[in-house]
Amino acid sequence: MLKIGVSLPAISLLSPILGQTVAGAAQQRLDRTFARRLLHDARSWGVQYQNVDISILVESPLDLIVLDPSLNDSAGRFISAQEMAALKRKPDGGRRLVIGYLCIGEADLKRWYWPPQWRSRLPAWVGPENINWPGSRVVRYWDRRWQEMIVTGSASILSKIIDLGFDGVLLDRVDAYGDWDHNRTSARQEMIELVEKVAKTARQRHSGFLLIPQNAEHIIENESYRAVIDAINKESLLTGLSGKDIPNRATDVEWSLSRLRLGQAAGVRMLATEYLSNPNLRDRTNDQLVAWNFLPFFGVKALDKPPW
Repeated sequence: MLKIGVSLPAISLLSPILGQTVAGAAQQRLDRTFARRLLHDARSWGVQYQNVDISILVESPLDLIVLDPSLNDSAGRFISAQEMAALKRKPDGGRRLVIGYLCIGEADLKRWYWPPQWRSRLPAWVGPENINWPGSRVVRYWDRRWQEMIVTGSASILSKIIDLGFDGVLLDRVDAYGDWDHNRTSARQEMIELVEKVAKTARQRHSGFLLIPQNAEHIIENESYRAVIDAINKESLLTGLSGKDIPNRATDVEWSLSRLRLGQAAGVRMLATEYLSNPNLRDRTNDQLVAWNFLPFFGVKALDKPPW
């Protein structure tokens, strides 16, 4: 799971001149054909959720960047229209895709969207805590009340992301069906239906809105799921399952790759995130991912540094 920090430092203010040169870009919504073309033409991408300085990201050469809509939960500080407009314009004048983070299978009780009264008295649809991420809990994502909070409600997280001008969403914890598979045979299908609901709800307002689920290889086999998504970000495909800087077993790689290739064959763009510090292993991993037509990003686990 890609975790987002709660309290971030103040963000550098962009100059009024910069805001004027890209005025209105945050409201310029891409049609689906152009959005997908930019996605497939992208040659670099990255993710940053903490310690964000918009002015630094604006100067990056990245073709695609993934950010959380909130820059500072405590201050209620979200990406502004001026900042969004600047983020969408690369230094060479080209268009950058700006993607928002949306976790659909797990709730972080520390985040801005979680009602304070629910921190001491949890709703019945909230499950156990994720031992790897204190404060985060798996949810019964098929429950109407959770779906209203994140997708269908007028004040949902998805609605906020669209209002802020993002070009799409990266969907985290799509693989949360694995938390329920043992006692709910419909768990995978219900996750597919939730992703389809995200697509339908978003594209009623923004026809070119991109969906980039993360991991969840099991459900790539479902044709209707493949039809509504635009890309997949696979974390730790080649390294990291047994520890940092340790190559994965060939059987694990092939298991994931065989399913991801179903997406590729259907026109789904393949992204990859690896968390590596060994430069030689990083170079080899990059070469292999590129050979498989994956677009690699190498980040730190906390995703708290400029991503290039």
